[in-house]
Amino acid sequence: MVLAFPRFSLYYSKIYIFGLKPKYIAPLRANGFRQGVVMRIGSFMPVHSVWGKHLDQLKKEFPEHEFLSGLTDSSTEAATLDIILAGRLEHATYLASPALSAVFQPFTGINHLPLAEFAQRGVRVFNVHANAFDVAERALAMTLAFYGRLIEFHNDLRQDLWHGFWVRAGAEDNWDSLYGRTCAILGTGAIGVELAKLLKAFSCTVYGWRRNITKGAPEGFDMVLSDLQETISKAEIIFIALPATPLTEGLLSHEILLSMKDKFLVNVGRGSIVDEAGLYEALEKKILKGAAIDTWYTYPPVGKVGAPSRFPINKLPQVILSPHVGGSTNQATLKAVDVTIANIRDYLRTGTCRNEADLSAMY
Repeated sequence: MVLAFPRFSLYYSKIYIFGLKPKYIAPLRANGFRQGVVMRIGSFMPVHSVWGKHLDQLKKEFPEHEFLSGLTDSSTEAATLDIILAGRLEHATYLASPALSAVFQPFTGINHLPLAEFAQRGVRVFNVHANAFDVAERALAMTLAFYGRLIEFHNDLRQDLWHGFWVRAGAEDNWDSLYGRTCAILGTGAIGVELAKLLKAFSCTVYGWRRNITKGAPEGFDMVLSDLQETISKAEIIFIALPATPLTEGLLSHEILLSMKDKFLVNVGRGSIVDEAGLYEALEKKILKGAAIDTWYTYPPVGKVGAPSRFPINKLPQVILSPHVGGSTNQATLKAVDVTIANIRDYLRTGTCRNEADLSAMY
C-alpha cells in the first residue's frame, strides 16, 4: 500500500529486528513526526528514580504508544525505537534505530550527540534550559568567593589563624565588595540574562556580547555589543555563558587572554571557549587578577580522580575551582525532569514542542 503525502510518498515497511515483534514504520511528516501510529519510546534514565512516576503518567495518558524503561547502551531494543529519552549514550546507540525521529534530554548541551548523522536522517533533538538560574547563581557565588576571600579565610580559620579587626590586623585583611563593578557577560542567552539580573542587585554595570545585535538589550543588560575586544575592555569581571560550538571554540585566544590585565575571568560556559595554555600563562604571570572555573579541559575517563587541565591551573591560589556542577542543584534537576516530560507530552500530542535544539548551531 502506498500512502501519499505532500511532495513525497513512502511505502509502509514491516521490519523484524532481534526477534522482536514486527512493527510498521509510518512515513515521516516534514517535521519528522509519525501521526496515528504506535511509537516505541525508550527511556535510558534510571528506573528507580524521580523519572519513574512521570513515565508512568505518560503511559496512562498515551496508552496507544509503547514505553520501554531501564534501557542501557547494551539493550537490543535500542534498534527499534522511535523516540529516545536519555542523558548521554554511545553514538552507536543513538544511531541503532532506522525509525528514530526524536531525542529528548534533560539538559541543554548537545555537542555529545552524533549531530551530523541526526541532521542527515532528520532526527530532531529537544533539550531544556531548566538550570539557567542555577548556573548564573554559581557564577555569582564563585565571584563573591573570590572578592570576599571566603576560601582563604575559611581555610585559615580551620587552622585557628584569624584575620581582621579582632586580631588588630590592618587593611591587608580587608575584602572587596562586588558593589558597583563593571561586568561583561559573553553570551546573552538564558544563563546570561539570569546572571545580568543577579548582578543588578549589586548595582553593577552589565555589558553583553553576542555576534548579532539586531535585537535590543535583554533584561539586566545596560548595553549589548558585537565587538569582543571592546566588550572585554569595558569590564573588570568577564563572565563566559556561551555553549560549545565551532564558532565559540577558542574565542578567548592566547593573545586576548594576555591582554586582559587585572581582569577577573569566570567560565560557566565550556572549557573549549578559553585557550588552555593562554589561560594558564595569564594566571601564572598574574596578568589576570584571577579566575573562577566550573567548566574544564580534561575530565576523568573513569572514576572520580583526574586533573582538570594539562596545566596546573587548579594549583594556583587565585583560582576558584568548581567541578562542572554549575547546574547540578536539586531544584534544577526536578525542574529539568518536569520540562522534559512536558516536551515529550507536547511532541506526542502535536509533533513538536518549543524546546527544540538547533543542530547546526549546536545548542
